[in-house]
Amino acid sequence: MNEAPPQEGDRYIVLAEFEAGVLTHWLAPYTGGSHRCLPAGLEFVILMEPPPRAIAVGAKPDPYERWETVLVEEGDRSAEKYGGYSLSISLADLKAHCARC
Repeated sequence: MNEAPPQEGDRYIVLAEFEAGVLTHWLAPYTGGSHRCLPAGLEFVILMEPPPRAIAVGAKPDPYERWETVLVEEGDRSAEKYGGYSLSISLADLKAHCARC
């Protein structure tokens, strides 16, 4: 049986560490980021339903502030125009390393 695709608002937890995109958002026309290992135990919420042929999904860690210091470089967090962060998780990694809460 196939599991239903992720929907906006679905909650997941990381079961086994894996690498994902961490996007930094800025109060300017720019988005930065890097790849980081998401540790087991990190919970996140899906930001929007992925379109039919998507290969990744956007997510917001919960609690947001707790994971920010782990996932975002201090230089970015302390920058004047830093506006936050989000995750980009491949659907393959979501299926292989995460479970719905």
